[in-house]
Amino acid sequence: MKFYLNSSTDPAFNLALEETLAAGENGDGFFMLWRNAPAVIVGRNQNTAAEINAGYVRRHHIQVVRRITGGGAVYHDLGNLNYTIAAPGRSLAAGAFAELADPVVRVLRRLGVPAEWSGRNDILVEGRKVSGSARSVLRETTLFHGTLLFDVDLEILSEALRPDPDKIRSKGVRSVRSRVANLREFMPGWTMPQFMAELERGLSAELGAAAAEPPPPSVLAAAEQLAERKYRSREWNYHTAFPYDWRVRKRFAAGTVELTVAVSGNRVVGLRFSGDFFGEAPVEELAARLVGAAFTPEEIAARLAGIDPGRFIAGLSAAELLELFDFA
Repeated sequence: MKFYLNSSTDPAFNLALEETLAAGENGDGFFMLWRNAPAVIVGRNQNTAAEINAGYVRRHHIQVVRRITGGGAVYHDLGNLNYTIAAPGRSLAAGAFAELADPVVRVLRRLGVPAEWSGRNDILVEGRKVSGSARSVLRETTLFHGTLLFDVDLEILSEALRPDPDKIRSKGVRSVRSRVANLREFMPGWTMPQFMAELERGLSAELGAAAAEPPPPSVLAAAEQLAERKYRSREWNYHTAFPYDWRVRKRFAAGTVELTVAVSGNRVVGLRFSGDFFGEAPVEELAARLVGAAFTPEEIAARLAGIDPGRFIAGLSAAELLELFDFA
């Protein structure tokens, strides 16, 4: 098995790199450790808008990237260490998760952490989650990856992954929130560099890996192209195949305005304004302008450009109208 070095902290590139490596795997398998700058990583089958606190994520410049594996949304920062293990063959059996995670659990135990595998895809320490994992099959390779919370900012994690439950009515797969802990709590005096070095040594021994090497330049170039085409695109990161409803209620000087949007195929198929406001023109005319639009900030803003919302909702400014569409 190969051991690839990866010093990048770009979430889009890192996800593209592991996909590129796994897709080109020739049967040897590989493992890789990597870290991300602050990011929310969303599961393949999730509705991104239903998983994130959009306003908080935007204000704190937290990237949002969808991965190719299933499972729930997770928060990454430089206090989180990610591992990727690509194994030859299609590991689809019920026990494959635990089998692939066993080397990580064994290394943690040798480092004095009483880790244990739990449920479908978690590693726990004293009943608290320190790692979640996911997997996918690319051709004849099983891609298995997971998080290791070493010194993550748990306050930011909590806020970034706290969507308004009344805002999204989604038919997608929702994340299950768990009680989490940082490994540093169980490893007093340890630093991230020490932890990374020991995990590298431990996993190299467990997996029978060769000496560490950087990915080939051709792979790095292909990964960068994939990151740009896919992992940095709004289409991949935000769009969902599942229909859903978006609802928001805000109080303005003009009155209370409630907006309900039905989204299907990532387009607005129905929209309604309601509230205790006044207006000289029927608010249904304003709603009709947005039906058929792609549900993106750019297209909504374009459809509303040049419109005086005060005609429909007396006293409402254009900026306030756009606040109602604060979904990403």
